Amino acid sequence: MPTAPNWNFGDVLDALDASYAASAPALIHDDAVTSWADFARRSNNLAAQLRARGAVPDDKVGFYLRNRPEYVETLAACFKARLVHVNVNYRYLDDELWYIFDNSDAKVVVFDGEFAERVAKLHARLPKVVAWVQVGGAPLDFAIPYESLANGGSGRALGIARDGKDLLFLYTGGTTGMPKGVMWAANDLWHALGA
Repeated sequence: MPTAPNWNFGDVLDALDASYAASAPALIHDDAVTSWADFARRSNNLAAQLRARGAVPDDKVGFYLRNRPEYVETLAACFKARLVHVNVNYRYLDDELWYIFDNSDAKVVVFDGEFAERVAKLHARLPKVVAWVQVGGAPLDFAIPYESLANGGSGRALGIARDGKDLLFLYTGGTTGMPKGVMWAANDLWHALGA
């Protein structure tokens, strides 16, 4: 019996980066359009920059962002760098935020500048976080401006081996108390989505 392909979203994204016309739109948000070439360059740079700052495969990256292009770029960067996405509800406050970042063992947190005041209160309580990346606004003194990471580098693909067992985390809420992390291996998620 033939073995099913070992899918990985980082590999899929690298293939798409190489296939689409450079000027083709990758992201459209309100009036802003990000070309596929810019999306590939920025997500590759971000992936490389996070690894250069100590993130290694299977490290968790907390996303404390609204739906915006940087969310998708960071998600692509995580897939490409073999890092694990951790969604964070932007409505969470104080102890709820601390719980998600601590419970997930987040090593990197990418957050929107509009949430800087909340993040500043958590910084000292989360010593395992080695990189705080701020999207927009005047950066907190411990935060790295997102644009410096997305625009810093050659934009080339990482050229690393990936695995179908690389993870994606989804934190669920509901009637069971505090949110629980649900782990999906890339290969399993790919097949569950009907591929």
